Amino acid sequence: MRALSLFTLATLAVPGVLSTGTNDQVGPNLDYGTFQDPSSAVRPRFRYWVNDASMNLSVLVEDVRSIGRAGAGGIELLGYYLYGDSSAYGGGNAAPLQTDWTVYGFGGAPWKEMVDTILEVAKEDKLVIDFANGPNQGAGVPAPYNSDGLLWDLAAYNSTFSSSKGFKGTLPGWGSGRFVAATTGTVKSSTASEAVLYESSLQDVTSKVSSDGSLNIKATSKSEGTESLVFAYYLIHSRYREAPSPTDPSIATAVPQSPITTYSQNGSWVVDHWSAAGAQTVANFWKESILDSEIGQLLREVGNYLWEDSQEYSVATFWTPDLQKKFLSNRGYSINKYIPLVVGSGGTTSNITYVTDESDAGASHIVDYQQTLTELNAEYLDALTEWSNDLGVQFSAQVVYNLPMDMLANVPHVNAPECETLGFSENIDGYRQFSGPANIAGKRVISSEAGAMFGEAYQEPISELLWTFKRSFAGSVNNFIIHGFPNSGNYPNTSWPGFTTFMYEFSAMHGPRQPAFAFYSDFLNWVSRNQFILQTGIPKVDVAFWSKSTTYKSISTSYAPVDLQEAGYTYEYLSPDNFALPEAYVSDATFAPNRQAFKALVVRSNETLTALGVDKLVQYAHAGLPIVFPGGLPSNFSGYAPAAATKAVQSLNSIKSLKNVHLVKADGLADTLDSLNILPRSSVSANGTWYTLWREDAANAKSYIYVYNDATGLPFEEGMKSGTVSFENTGVPFFYDAWSGEVTQISSYTQSKTHTTIPLQLAGNQTVIIGFEKNAKSNVHIQDITIPVLPTTSDSNSLTVLRSFDQKSREITLSTGKKVSLSPMSTKPFTLGSWDLEIESWTPLPDFYDAEGATRTNQTFHIPSLIPWNQISHTLANVSGIGYYTTTFTWPPASSSRVSGAFIDLGSITHTARVMINGHHVPTLDISWARADIGSFLRHGKNTLEVVVSTTLGNVLRTYWDELEISGKLASAVVADPPAEEDYGLIYPVQVIPYRKDKAL
Repeated sequence: MRALSLFTLATLAVPGVLSTGTNDQVGPNLDYGTFQDPSSAVRPRFRYWVNDASMNLSVLVEDVRSIGRAGAGGIELLGYYLYGDSSAYGGGNAAPLQTDWTVYGFGGAPWKEMVDTILEVAKEDKLVIDFANGPNQGAGVPAPYNSDGLLWDLAAYNSTFSSSKGFKGTLPGWGSGRFVAATTGTVKSSTASEAVLYESSLQDVTSKVSSDGSLNIKATSKSEGTESLVFAYYLIHSRYREAPSPTDPSIATAVPQSPITTYSQNGSWVVDHWSAAGAQTVANFWKESILDSEIGQLLREVGNYLWEDSQEYSVATFWTPDLQKKFLSNRGYSINKYIPLVVGSGGTTSNITYVTDESDAGASHIVDYQQTLTELNAEYLDALTEWSNDLGVQFSAQVVYNLPMDMLANVPHVNAPECETLGFSENIDGYRQFSGPANIAGKRVISSEAGAMFGEAYQEPISELLWTFKRSFAGSVNNFIIHGFPNSGNYPNTSWPGFTTFMYEFSAMHGPRQPAFAFYSDFLNWVSRNQFILQTGIPKVDVAFWSKSTTYKSISTSYAPVDLQEAGYTYEYLSPDNFALPEAYVSDATFAPNRQAFKALVVRSNETLTALGVDKLVQYAHAGLPIVFPGGLPSNFSGYAPAAATKAVQSLNSIKSLKNVHLVKADGLADTLDSLNILPRSSVSANGTWYTLWREDAANAKSYIYVYNDATGLPFEEGMKSGTVSFENTGVPFFYDAWSGEVTQISSYTQSKTHTTIPLQLAGNQTVIIGFEKNAKSNVHIQDITIPVLPTTSDSNSLTVLRSFDQKSREITLSTGKKVSLSPMSTKPFTLGSWDLEIESWTPLPDFYDAEGATRTNQTFHIPSLIPWNQISHTLANVSGIGYYTTTFTWPPASSSRVSGAFIDLGSITHTARVMINGHHVPTLDISWARADIGSFLRHGKNTLEVVVSTTLGNVLRTYWDELEISGKLASAVVADPPAEEDYGLIYPVQVIPYRKDKAL
C-alpha cells in the first residue's frame, strides 16, 4: 500500500469559534476568521446521519473530528430512523429494525448521551453543531397520542339528496371526529372525477346541525331530479409518522422490541405546522427529554441551528383548529361553504374534485385558503424561531416549498432559510425566488441542503457537487449543508461499504469509506472561502420582480428569457407580502436602499395583485422608484375580494402618468431597461453565459463580485469562454483565489470615471471572485485588455508580463501611459507522456459485514498517454480507489528560446487531484481548470511530475451489487441495476506551457 502522506496537504487550522448566537442579520459581531482560513461559523457542514442512538460513541467522536479535519465547520445531526414513515416511496424502502428502538429511539437516554458527546467534541475541536428538531426530517417528535399539537386533517363525508325533497337525518360521518362544518350545494354538472356546483346554491348549514348530528333542510327546488349534496367535515389527527413506533405490527423487526411504557418510546408524530401549538409540542419534548443544564450550556456555546427539513408529509386536507377563525378575520368571509373546493389539498387524492360555476371555477376561494395557510404557517415558524433563540441558537428551516402556500412570504420568518439543490433542480432562477425575501429581510445566511442526486449514492463526483454549489452561489445562496455523511461504524445486517441512507437511491455517502476523503480539504476550503465572501457585507441586486403565488408544490423558472442574464443584470423576486418588511421602502429612487438597493421594480402583466402590494406600489411610484410594467398593467387579483380588486386596478391606473412608471412591450426587457438608463452593476460581454453576484461591504470600503461561467452540459473544450465584465466600481480590483486563498491585485483592466472593465477567460463552470478596495493603492497595470498575455506581477513601480507561445509581436499600454513592445515567444507547449500509474484498489475487508475499513491492493501500469482506467485494462472496469501517476520531462525544452518558467495544465478534473513537482507540493488546483504556475519548482535537466487522483466507489460496487445490504434489506431490491461504469483517472492530456518573463516597467 502506498502512503498517502506524501500527497496530504496540511488542513488549515480552524480559528476558535463558539455559537453564532441569535443575531441572524448581515454584519453580525461574529468571528469570520480570514479569507485564507475561514472560521467554523462560515464553513460548510455535513448532514450527519445516525440511523438510531445505538451508534458506537468512539466512532461517532472520530467521525465528527474527521469532518473538522477535512475542512468542514461542523455537522447537522439527523436521526435517520430508516427514513421515518414506512410508507415513504410507497413502502419500498422499508427495512427491518435492527436494534431496540424502544431504547434507542429519538430523545431516549442513549440519544441524549450521543447529543452530549457530540457537543463536547465540537467544543474541543471548535466546531458548530446543528440539530434536527426531531428524527427523519425534523417535522415531528414523540408526543402523547392525540395531542392538540400534532398534525391535523379533515375527515370529509357527503350524502346526496333530492333538492325537491330536502334533507332530514344525521350528518354523514357524524362522530368520526370533532365537528367542523356542514355545507349544502346543488350539482350543475359532473363527470367521474369532477362535479360543478352552483355557487349560488352553496349554503353554510353548520349552525343548523343539532348536538346529536341531526340536520333538517327544506326543499330548495321544485324540479324533480335536481341533485344536491350535504357535505360534513370533522377534525381528526392525521397520525402521520415521522418515525414509526417500534411495536407497530406493520413494522418488520430483526430483534425484539421492549415494551413501551411512555409516549417518548412510541416513535414520533408530525406536528401541526399551522399553529404555535405544533412548535410548543417540539419545545415541550426537548425540555422534558433532551435539554438539561449541561446540554443547554453546551448548546449555547457550540450550537448553531435547530432545523427542519422540507415538508414531505401528506394528509387529505391541511387544517388546524384556528383556520376558520383566521380565514374569517383575514379574508372577510367564512370558508365553511367553500370547504368542498379545498378538500384533497394535502396531497391525498379525493375521489372527486368539486368546483363552482364561477368564472374562475372557485379558484379565488382556494387562493384565499392557501393564503390563510401561509399566515398560519408563519405563526408556527415564528414560534420555533423564538424558542430556538431562547435556547441561544437560531432556527433554520426549508420554508414552505412542496406545499400550497406562498414560499416568498414566509422565508423571512426563520433565522436561516434553507433551500435545496434537489428540490430546486439546480435552477438559478428558483434560488433567486427564494433569496429575494431573505435578502430584503437582512438574513446573513441563505442555506442549502446540497448534493443530493437521484441514483448517485456512490457515483457523484466532486466536480458535479461543486457544479451544484456554483449555481447556488449565483442565486445568492451562501451556506451549504452537504448531503450527507453516514455514521462510519458498523451496523447490524449492513454490509460494506457501510450504512447507506435511502437504500442507494440518493447521493452522496461522504466520509472515510470514500477514497477521496483524504483530499476533501481541497474543495471544502474552496467552499469555505466562497461562503466567507458571500456572507460578508450586503447583497446588491439590480432588479426586483413582483411575484405572488400561493402554491409552491414545485419550483419552476419564473423569468424564462435570457436577455437580462446576457446583459449582466441581476434580479430577484419578492412577494408583495414582503413589502410589509421594515426595509421595503424607497429612498433616492432606490428600493430597499439598505438591502439589495434595487434600481427598478418589474411587474409583469400576468402577475397577481394584492391590496397591500398595490398600496405599497403606489407609495413607491410616488417616491420616484422606476416601475416597469412589461405587457401592460396586471388585473388578476389574489383571492376573492371584488371591491379590493377594483380598487387595485384603479390605483394602478392612477400612477400610469408618472414619469418613473413605464408601460412597455412584453419582451426585450433588457433593452427596455437600458433605454431607461437603468443599467446593471456588472455589464457582461462574453461568448458564454456568465452570472454575477455582488456583495457590498461598506464598513470596510470593499465590494465583492462572484462570477460564474455556466457551461452546463458542455465538454471541457467547448466550455472555455472569454469576455469582459464592466463593474460599476472604481476601486482597486483584486482576484480572490478561493482555491489557494491568495489575494492578488489585478494587473490588466481599464477604468473610467464610473466603471472598471476586466478581461476574463473562464473554463466551463469555473468561477472567480473579484474584489474592489476603495482605499488601496493601485499598482501599475496593463490597460490593453484585449492583448493575449498570461498573468502578470506588479507593484506600484514595476510590472512583469508572462508571455507564453505567441508568434506575434505585441504592444501594450501601461497605466502610467508608457507603451511597451513585446517580442514573439516561440517556445510551444508540450504534452507529457510515458506515464507510470500505480492504482490502489479499494475492496471490502474479508468480513463483508465489517464496514470500518477496506482492503487495499496495488497494481502498476505503464501507459504511453492518458486514458481512462477502464480503457487501460478490462481488469480496471470495476476498480475504485486512488491512482498515482508519475512521469518525467526535461527542462528547459531542447528547442526553446529564452524561457523563465512554466504552467502545468491538467485540463478538467472529475473528482480530486494533487500535484507535486520534484517533491514540491503545487498549490491546490481549481478542478474546473487544473492549471498552476510551477516555475519556482523547475530545475535544469530531469524533472519529475507526480499526480495523485481519487475516484468514487461507484465502479467497485458493480462487482458486489447483488450482495449489498442495509439494515437487513438488499440494495438491489430497491435499485435493481448496478451503477453505470464511469471513466476514472486523468482524462485530458497534461501539458507544460512554458513562459517568458518580460519586464515592462
